[in-house]
Amino acid sequence: MELTKGANTALPDRPVEITVGWRTAGAAGSRTSLDVCALRLGATGKVREDADMVFFNAPSSPDGTVRHIGRSPGGQAEVVTIDPARQPADVEAIVVTATIDVVTPELTFGGLDVWAAVKDLSTGQEVATFTPPPLGPEKALVVVELYRRAGSWKVRAVGQGYASGLAGLATDYGVDVGGDEDVSPPAKALDLPSTGDAKIDMRKRLDLRKQAVKVVLSKQGLTGKQARVGLALDASGSMRPLYKRGTVGRVVERIAAVAATMDDDGTLDVWSYATETLALPPLRVDYLADWIPLYVRQRKATTGQGGAEATLAREEAARAAGWPIPNWDGIGGQNEEQKVIAAIIDHFGRAPSPPPALVLVLTDGGLYRDRMIADLLRQASKLPIFWQFVGVGKAQYGILEKLDTLSGRVVDNAGFFAVDDLDEIDDAALYQRLLSEFPVWLQAARAAGIPV
Repeated sequence: MELTKGANTALPDRPVEITVGWRTAGAAGSRTSLDVCALRLGATGKVREDADMVFFNAPSSPDGTVRHIGRSPGGQAEVVTIDPARQPADVEAIVVTATIDVVTPELTFGGLDVWAAVKDLSTGQEVATFTPPPLGPEKALVVVELYRRAGSWKVRAVGQGYASGLAGLATDYGVDVGGDEDVSPPAKALDLPSTGDAKIDMRKRLDLRKQAVKVVLSKQGLTGKQARVGLALDASGSMRPLYKRGTVGRVVERIAAVAATMDDDGTLDVWSYATETLALPPLRVDYLADWIPLYVRQRKATTGQGGAEATLAREEAARAAGWPIPNWDGIGGQNEEQKVIAAIIDHFGRAPSPPPALVLVLTDGGLYRDRMIADLLRQASKLPIFWQFVGVGKAQYGILEKLDTLSGRVVDNAGFFAVDDLDEIDDAALYQRLLSEFPVWLQAARAAGIPV
């Protein structure tokens, strides 16, 4: 039976197999990846405990009645099995969801055709099929719901998308996100060469830094304010010492706490730029310790943590696990800030508003495209985007030093400060400087009718 959105049908009194598949047009289909998850819900419509979330990293409920089987042989679908008749008495429903995998962060459900099929596991007979209506910027989707009704079980076609990703979906179903924790299933494990920094220590530092961010937000009257957080990393040749010393990696770790606290889906959108711009896979806090050594580098592998040998070994392991590796050779070595600014405007300009975007740009100066940068900031002044430029060298910063007097803008949409050594600034001072002009811009943007 082909179900339409909202329709339902009865389930057999036996285990069922639910397959969620996806299709895209063209070569992109081979790079598509979704994660399928099942959530057991109580009478309140919320999960009863953490173990009610069954996915690839926790592939079975404690009683074995809900299982994540994994990817189908063809690679374009994932399978879960559910035995409705054996569910605990206080389980009233089970929702099956799909989310964009971390290895294909550029995708949304607007670029996918999703389908679902429910089969009687013992006979192989098809019980129901469902094709959700076309979606747009959503990153997560409730596909179908199994639910009790008058002592029996039924399946309903849902097709509800969440633009905020799994974080928004999970919050609706009572998964404990700790206020601002990223709740996505952990990234598929990587066996990468050690960087000498234990992941547990990084997690502890992140928790402390999030508290420091909250203190600053509270002082600014921004408690609970959401923003899409972006970061642009200068990878021009003159930045080489800062990459080799690990300074840039440590800055990324510290800025990740801002995204974990403020971002609407707990991710940090990151770009690396020099002559050209590379959009890196978004950084999620649940794989912070893998992401930084893998993606924080320049064109030459020697600028990665541990030198060229360790960098290339990490990339080989990551590629084997399905993580995307950018074409570092194509990034070049000179400063072309206007290109990354244009790319970021395009990226956030396609996102629904609110929340607004807070974009942090790390540069060591040497700017020489002042007119182009100024024109782009003027154009962007009508958009819900605030730019905070951070100087980390002693070179000429050009137009960035004149932002306060830049004319022709709807509102003052950018700030700048420079420091000699970011490692010497404690977290509280860094977050205060990063966030000090953002609330002023928010007030001006509202007054100008910009959706923030």
